[in-house]
Amino acid sequence: MIISKEVKIGVLATIALIIFFVGLKFLSGADIFSKDREYFCIYQNVEGLQNSAVIQINGLNVGHVASLQLVPGKGVKVLLDINKGLELPEGTIAKLGSYDIMGTKMIMLIPGPGPGSLKAGDELKAAREGGMLDNVSSELTPRLRELKSTISTIDNTLNGVNDLMNAENKREIAEALHAVNLTANNLAQLTSDLKKQTSEINSMIHNANSVTANLAKNNDTINHILTNVNGITTHLNNAHIEKMVEDIRSTLTEYKNIAEKINDSKGTAGLLVNNKDLYINMNHAVKMLDSLETDMRARPSRYISLSFFGRKKS
Repeated sequence: MIISKEVKIGVLATIALIIFFVGLKFLSGADIFSKDREYFCIYQNVEGLQNSAVIQINGLNVGHVASLQLVPGKGVKVLLDINKGLELPEGTIAKLGSYDIMGTKMIMLIPGPGPGSLKAGDELKAAREGGMLDNVSSELTPRLRELKSTISTIDNTLNGVNDLMNAENKREIAEALHAVNLTANNLAQLTSDLKKQTSEINSMIHNANSVTANLAKNNDTINHILTNVNGITTHLNNAHIEKMVEDIRSTLTEYKNIAEKINDSKGTAGLLVNNKDLYINMNHAVKMLDSLETDMRARPSRYISLSFFGRKKS
């Protein structure tokens, strides 16, 4: 039997179509060798969801979108093919969201609390993830509020600054800046003077170090001196200083009593000091004694007569 060329081309084309279909199903995540479980959900807006779109649970591909059908008055019915071995608990949500940054749509399944499992053909609760504009808006809204508050604060601050920058305050600020400038100049001058005096300061530090070193070298001598001073202090403490002071006080009291008696003309010393006539008489007696002494020196024979052979008759 001879097969014509046209038949061969037709068979090859059919095989190619079958391989293409199977490959497409495989790439879309469908299991071509088993019958999937089918569920459906209804969205008001599918936002560009396509047939064979990926269905995931926790980032794992578990099925694909089988078909999309417009239902008047309700929205768009989406048929979901889920892998046969996967059981969906009751309350599972089919959330429409973005698959990549290009905006490709997908459906994310959020397992429900149960307790039972959904049956094939049951309806899943539909939900929609916020679009890019919604996400951007939700992110920007609090930032815009913060920016508005910041701008208001800056505006109030600027108004306060404008209120402060009157003529009087400007003058005071200028004076303060001038004082700061003078202070800076003085500090610069002081720094320059310190630099000039560096050698003298170094010399003073060297002398201080030398003095410290000498004190350290003479530490034993200083300790000996301090020991001697301590001994002297101890000796003075042991001496009966209080008794000596008491004796001196008693002596001064006696001298005071003597002086008072002299001043009161009591006794010979008091009369001698205070009686003028007695003084004159005593002075006269002294002069007479002095004259007598002078005469005795000049003519002793009148007062003393010595004779070895008998007294001469006058």
